[in-house]
Amino acid sequence: MNAGELHRLARVLREMAVAATANPGERPVSASTVAIAEDVAGNPSTSISQIVERTGLAQSLVSGTVARLSHAGVFVVEQDPTDRRRMLVTTSPKRRAEDFTDRGARGIGDAIRQAVPGATDARVARIQSALDRLAKELTSRTTAP
Repeated sequence: MNAGELHRLARVLREMAVAATANPGERPVSASTVAIAEDVAGNPSTSISQIVERTGLAQSLVSGTVARLSHAGVFVVEQDPTDRRRMLVTTSPKRRAEDFTDRGARGIGDAIRQAVPGATDARVARIQSALDRLAKELTSRTTAP
């Protein structure tokens, strides 16, 4: 695999993740919105500048997305008690339970079928098994000897 193939694989995996977590009839969510939501979910009480630094996205895009998701009830934005000029962003506890936890627990079989039209059940199972192994290798907190 080369870097170009890795980027294509990342795009397919992102599309599968979006498909697996979408509710029927929902419009697709942009990769930047997903990146911001994932960042805030993993880093509660974070500032816009910290989100920008971690995601590599433009400050204007992050600010606009945070404002939109805050208005939609996905994020809670509060003034930083140590620096009143700064706002801190956290995922709404209610939305975290309703959206992130429930959607994140869904199976990926249908998303694999959508990404690989005509895939047999056996092929879907092989792909899922390979993804499970890859996820364990790439997300393990311990290092191999």
